[in-house]
Amino acid sequence: MFNLAPPVVQARLLRILHRAFVQARNLALRGDGQQLYELADTFELLPELMARWDETTLGRIRSILMEYESGHPHLGYEYLSLLDGDDTAFANGFNVVAGHEEETGLSE
Repeated sequence: MFNLAPPVVQARLLRILHRAFVQARNLALRGDGQQLYELADTFELLPELMARWDETTLGRIRSILMEYESGHPHLGYEYLSLLDGDDTAFANGFNVVAGHEEETGLSE
C-alpha cells in the first residue's frame, strides 16, 4: 500500500517535476545531452518517493535536489526554493503562481 506525501508537499513536488520537464525540453533544444541525462537521472526518483512517504522522505528529496543544484549552480530553475518556499502559494494545489509563468516556462 502506498503512503502518499502530504497534499501541500505533493503540490510542491508536482511543480518541481513540471519545472524539470521544462528544463528537459530546453536542454534538448540546446542539444545538452549530458545535463539532460543528469536531470532525468535526478528526477526519475521523485514519483516513487512521493508514493512511499515516511518521516525521512523530505530530507532525502532535499538532498537529491541539493546535489543536482550544486552540480549546476547557474541553472536558474531553483528546485530547492520551490521545495522550501511559502506554503500559501500551494494552498489550492498545483496551479500557476501569478506572475511566474515565464519562470516556469508556461508562456513558451
